Amino acid sequence: MAKRGLRNPSQKARPALAAGAILAAFVIAGSTAHASIPLPYDFPAPPPNLNVVAFYNEFSSANSFYTPNGTRIQDSRIQADVSLVRLIHTCSPIDGMPWGVQVLVPYIAYLGSQQVFGATQSANSGFAEPQFSAFIYPYSNPSEDSALAISYFLSPPVGSYGAGYTLNAGTNNWVNNIEVLYSHMLFGTPKGRRLELDIAGDAFFYSANSNVGVGPFRPVLHTEPAEQVIVYLPYVIYPKTAGYVGLTFEQTFGGKQYLSYAGQSIDTGNRNDATQIGVDFGSFVAPTVAIEGQVSTDVKVRGGPKGSAFLFQAIKVF
Repeated sequence: MAKRGLRNPSQKARPALAAGAILAAFVIAGSTAHASIPLPYDFPAPPPNLNVVAFYNEFSSANSFYTPNGTRIQDSRIQADVSLVRLIHTCSPIDGMPWGVQVLVPYIAYLGSQQVFGATQSANSGFAEPQFSAFIYPYSNPSEDSALAISYFLSPPVGSYGAGYTLNAGTNNWVNNIEVLYSHMLFGTPKGRRLELDIAGDAFFYSANSNVGVGPFRPVLHTEPAEQVIVYLPYVIYPKTAGYVGLTFEQTFGGKQYLSYAGQSIDTGNRNDATQIGVDFGSFVAPTVAIEGQVSTDVKVRGGPKGSAFLFQAIKVF
């Protein structure tokens, strides 16, 4: 997520670089980071030798920005629709551990006129960086409805990106994402009504973006590592279709962005510091087709846009 607050800036570089840096972090939060966020059906270990196709669509809207110290800046409007196709293949277990590979391809469409601090911004819709991933379940105990999974995601800088735009679908940097998932039944029975605790922890590591700025100003944008913790409490109310409703809590940390230019280090004010709550639901609507959804809102943001989102996912198993 993003915001402003340049430290010791060049007077000439300030106007162009501030807007670009503000929006770059919003794109990271809305696409590269968010695309790999798991939902409750991702936590149980899948059977081997399956193919899964999932389609996600998320609408997000923000109408205010917050500085790192919590000052609210209004007169902003950022609306985006993110579509994502996810392909999963599970393989034969390794020493009894389920594992698989997956590819995620996101597309970002900016909707209408985008504004930051009352000024209209240029927007570049298109494909964001794809994600290539492998995952493994070191522990899985269906009799207790518990599992532990480890995933790795790699995103190369091949998304739609142009230095002249303040809003880009791509981020023009490498992103490495390590994710750990843990699921455990709190009470109930594994095949009956039950309350589960699902916890996801992510760490993101970014390379630098050397293609930012306008005209002769070409600083390098650096993003420090970011972390993310998500907690789900899904309650399975209809075991026959694994139908559930639940609550979600998400906290992000880190992700400070700064520019290096002419020997200076310029703090953009962008951070990945946000607290989000939401409600989620899901059910199989056929033996091999499932749907999931989530409505969420930011309750606290530091160094970024504050808004809300609606996510829908459809899953087909082959």
